Amino acid sequence: MKRFIDRLFPDISPTKLLSEHAEFCLKAGKLVPEILDSYFAGKEILDYSEKIDKFESQADEIKVRLREIYTKLRWSYFDRIDALQIIHNQDAIIDSVDDFVKVLTMNKVIDCSEEIKEKIKELGNFVLDSIKLMKDSVDELKIVVESDFSPNEISKEDNLTYSVEKDESSTDTLGINIGKLLYNLKNEMNPVDIIFLNNIVILLMKIADRAENVVERIRMIIR
Repeated sequence: MKRFIDRLFPDISPTKLLSEHAEFCLKAGKLVPEILDSYFAGKEILDYSEKIDKFESQADEIKVRLREIYTKLRWSYFDRIDALQIIHNQDAIIDSVDDFVKVLTMNKVIDCSEEIKEKIKELGNFVLDSIKLMKDSVDELKIVVESDFSPNEISKEDNLTYSVEKDESSTDTLGINIGKLLYNLKNEMNPVDIIFLNNIVILLMKIADRAENVVERIRMIIR
């Protein structure tokens, strides 16, 4: 009987685990602006990778617990595939932030205009905003489920979805503009540095894309 009840009511809800996992995404995301500030100030940034590795390790433990629950669970408000897709994209956020740090350590760009530096830093802030909104969306999913899909709570989730899409659009626009600025300097800057910084911009844009993927999947669940 106990095993049967555990399959219906696990000791911790999948949505709570998704929220806890998203918290580690947010912790990693909060480092992005700080990393960019340190990089452009010429400081060492490899230590940030160690911090992110710890977040990743803790997040992996949550991912394993979630998979174990869905292996045993006989009933849920939404499909196992949805939960695993959400956590896959959240996982990719932490991985991408780690990649972003490690790639930055490969080259120090000295000859770079203040305008480009500031715009890349602005992009980093947009990325953090996207992750914050994603975390809010995951938390709201938990409330939606606990409210038995209350129309009022679904409306709040819809508003968050709109905010994430708007933020992601701003991120894309800024990223493209930075790319244009960089390539306009092809006769002035070191070409390797141009390609390097453009790749950093692309990495940042991909992090924001992952955050939007989470929100899109959540919208599919509640609709």
